[in-house]
Amino acid sequence: MIKWDQIPEFSRHEFDDPEHPGSGDLFNEVAFYKLLDLRRKTGWPIVTHVAVGGAVDVGGTHGHAKGSYHGESKGFCAVDFHFITDAGTREQYQAVAESGFPGIGVYYDWHWNGKLLPIGFHVDDRPKDKAQRWTRKAGKYLYFLK
Repeated sequence: MIKWDQIPEFSRHEFDDPEHPGSGDLFNEVAFYKLLDLRRKTGWPIVTHVAVGGAVDVGGTHGHAKGSYHGESKGFCAVDFHFITDAGTREQYQAVAESGFPGIGVYYDWHWNGKLLPIGFHVDDRPKDKAQRWTRKAGKYLYFLK
C-alpha cells in the first residue's frame, strides 16, 4: 500500500477518479513508485491529469479505451500527466523512456488550463510482453510496435 503521508511529491487525490474521492488508494503501487522515481530523478514536478480522469478510472467513464490500464481489469496502473519544466520535449521523452514503464503514449494535442501543452504522457505498467509506444495525430492513434 502507498504510504501517502510519507511522500511529499504526491498526494492520494492526484490519482483519484474525480467521481470517486479516495479512489487514489486503488492506484497500482508498482506504477506509483516508478512515477515517483521519475519525479525524483528529474526534479521536475509532475501534474497528473486527475481532473479529467487521467489516473484511476473506477467506472470506465473518462473516455479511455476499452480494457484501459486506467481501469480495474488492468490493475489501475496508468496515469496521464505532464511535467512542469523548461526541458525540451526530447529530454522529457528520454526521461520517461528510461523510467521503466512498458506502456508510453506521447501526446502533442493535450490542453491544460486552456493552453496547448508542448508534450504530455500516458504511462502504464502493463506486462513487458505487451510493451507499446504510441502517439496520436489528427485523432488517429499511431502504434510504434506491431
